[in-house]
Amino acid sequence: ENTKEMPTFEQLKGEAQLGALEGALHAAVRDYKKEVTDNEESAKQRQKEANTKEVDLLDDEDLDELHAQRIREMKAEAMRRQEMAKKGHGQYVEIKEDQFLQEVTTCEKAVVHFFHSDFQRCAIVHKHMQAIAPKYAECKFLKLNAQEAPFFVTKLQIQVLPCIVMFKKGIACDRIVGFEELGGVDDFSQIRLEKRLTEQGIISYKNDDIDSDEEHELRERRGVKGGGPYEGSKH
Repeated sequence: ENTKEMPTFEQLKGEAQLGALEGALHAAVRDYKKEVTDNEESAKQRQKEANTKEVDLLDDEDLDELHAQRIREMKAEAMRRQEMAKKGHGQYVEIKEDQFLQEVTTCEKAVVHFFHSDFQRCAIVHKHMQAIAPKYAECKFLKLNAQEAPFFVTKLQIQVLPCIVMFKKGIACDRIVGFEELGGVDDFSQIRLEKRLTEQGIISYKNDDIDSDEEHELRERRGVKGGGPYEGSKH
């Protein structure tokens, strides 16, 4: 007759320990899963609350300060433009020969158009300059009748009109002679002139659209000449 051996106390103790360990592991896994689930639910709830929370932009101290700072900047810019306008910036101004040095040496950047009153191409430059000047208040745009400025015509060796001379702190740094660099045609675009002035850092190009009426008028003037060699007084 076979009899089953009774487990010893040590065996029972070992099995109990293994069972307890397995139970603890199962409990730990269950608790971990619950914690992950709870965290996910909590995060979703916080996101939902954030999405539905009303934000009063009119009652925010940070935004109030940002707005106030923007107002201060706009006022400072307006005052700067007013001060520059008093000095001739933002407009296309005709000067006399005795004003020339004062005008080009007392500003950071200046563009001077030496013109002849009878040349049609000079009239075309006038129209472009008139439109460009208000866009670039950081630069002074001037025109000087070459017939009335023999000294500087000779000093700057101006031989062809129209001639646009660029100045930085009173020093002539570049020039545009005639229309060759502007496409060689009378109906060159204002953008071309602006970008040419940008090459020397005289202005920082702003991509504004040119008025369509101006473009149409310039196209109709295609082929109109009038500029050419200019021999001013040598005294």
